Amino acid sequence: MEENNNKQFLNPEDMIPAFEPFTQLSQSVGWGLIRSGIPEMHKLTKGAGIKVAVLDTGGSDHQELIDNIIANYDCTGHNDPFDRQGHGTHVAGIISAKDNDFGVLGVAPECKIYCMKVLDNSGRGGYNTIEAGIRKAMEEGVDIINMSLGSTSKPPESFHNVIKEAYQKGIFIIAAAGNDSGEVNWPARYDEVVAIGAIDEKGQLTNFSSRGNEISVIAPGDNIYSTWLNNSYASLKGTSQASPFVAGICALILSYNRANPDLPQIKTLSDLFVELNKICDPEGRIIDGKEGNFGFGIPRFPINKF
Repeated sequence: MEENNNKQFLNPEDMIPAFEPFTQLSQSVGWGLIRSGIPEMHKLTKGAGIKVAVLDTGGSDHQELIDNIIANYDCTGHNDPFDRQGHGTHVAGIISAKDNDFGVLGVAPECKIYCMKVLDNSGRGGYNTIEAGIRKAMEEGVDIINMSLGSTSKPPESFHNVIKEAYQKGIFIIAAAGNDSGEVNWPARYDEVVAIGAIDEKGQLTNFSSRGNEISVIAPGDNIYSTWLNNSYASLKGTSQASPFVAGICALILSYNRANPDLPQIKTLSDLFVELNKICDPEGRIIDGKEGNFGFGIPRFPINKF
């Protein structure tokens, strides 16, 4: 992809959600949270103290997110940091929707979100806008960057350089593997990035998930219910949904680790991989015999392993 040309970074299927109005009087705990033991992990931590940058379609004033979103920045040059498309709101909700009496529960409901609008209102962007979002995230001193976006076109070297700069600063970069059933997309393909594939409710790799040896973790990415525009909710599918799920899990791991300084502290991506390996179900690596498509496997939180 040429740096100055906009490209469709979002899966078209992501743009046809099933809407539900803002009328719930009880909280929905998604199948992915239950499968991964997130409610049990919440007895230890809910992600407090961790800063996550969401590089997507912009910020949101959704009632479930507004207390956790610290800043909204426009990196597209249109001077509009807010989400008009819905994808960014959905992603942010998967990570940090509040633990309250209605709506949905995020994976790390006490972490803080920094929204970087790097894709326009149609879900398009260029590597130049995403690079600007990464640089802004570094300025904010975030712990984790989530990129629920991808392209089959190799980025320019300047883009890889900014990825490496964030990596060297100790920022953990999580990215969607892609939704074309083929090779892992960029930027998830980089060694410095944690590439996330998507599973369905049966624990199987979805038919749309990109795949390959670059995959680090597979996570729930089918029929994922989360926040949407205008204080509503929607169910979407894609590695765009699996990536923030893992970003939330990493926020839980980091929060717990930092709250317990007697533990070996997580400073590098290798350190994080050690922890992910501990909590991921090894059976996830051998489903259908396709070990290279599953990385460490499916994350779960039995407390005795963590």
